[in-house]
Amino acid sequence: MNPDPLTPQAAVSVAPAAPGLSPQNPIRHPVSLVTWLLLAGVLALVAGACARWIDLPLAIWIQRSVSDGVNLSFEWIGELGESGPYIGVALAFYVVGLIGLARGWSNPLRMSYASMARGSLLMLSTLAVGGLIVLLLKRSVARARPELFFEKGIYGLGESFSRAQQFNSFPSSHTYAAFAVAVVLAILAPRWRAVFYLLAVLVAMSRLVNLDHYLSDVMTAAGIAFVVGHMLAPRVLGSQYQWPLRAQWRWWKKA
Repeated sequence: MNPDPLTPQAAVSVAPAAPGLSPQNPIRHPVSLVTWLLLAGVLALVAGACARWIDLPLAIWIQRSVSDGVNLSFEWIGELGESGPYIGVALAFYVVGLIGLARGWSNPLRMSYASMARGSLLMLSTLAVGGLIVLLLKRSVARARPELFFEKGIYGLGESFSRAQQFNSFPSSHTYAAFAVAVVLAILAPRWRAVFYLLAVLVAMSRLVNLDHYLSDVMTAAGIAFVVGHMLAPRVLGSQYQWPLRAQWRWWKKA
């Protein structure tokens, strides 16, 4: 008899693979940790160069060149960067996946409940882990938003951890959410990755066009999403890991 209704016995002995993956070929890190660190260093250098020579001239050009109609259109596009709806949908899929797996339901969505649980958990963990990184950077860097430059001529950094809303430009949380979703969906459904990344790029462009962020803000957010998503994917989607198929209070217990 299975003592935990949300930990099916089948999940202990056989771990169904995530979409597109077989138990014989579990997902692995596409590159080594050293390579990820090098890529992060390159991203930091590029972001620093943008902040020094490109961010402000680009923002000034956008402010002078973009019409009100274009600005309004991109405001609507920017709504795709709100993380709340993605978290709600992913959480619902995760709960249904666990319950369906435990009770042996048939899934009308052409995927196993194990795949549903793993994919939605990857979405939630990517949004959570990267979101925390973005929040810490926002508070510690305390970069002035573009509106402060156009209203008061302020361009630079404020006081760290002051919680001033106009000094939290770096990096862009909307861009991070959009790219986090795009990265996870691209891993789960690689045939559609061009569409997912295009939508994420449009969200990033909206943050620039609406003068909510500078170029280095959105570039850094996108880079963080790419790294976090691909670093977490093997631990969540890999069929050799059982914890995503157990209830949260049993994550740290051995099968």
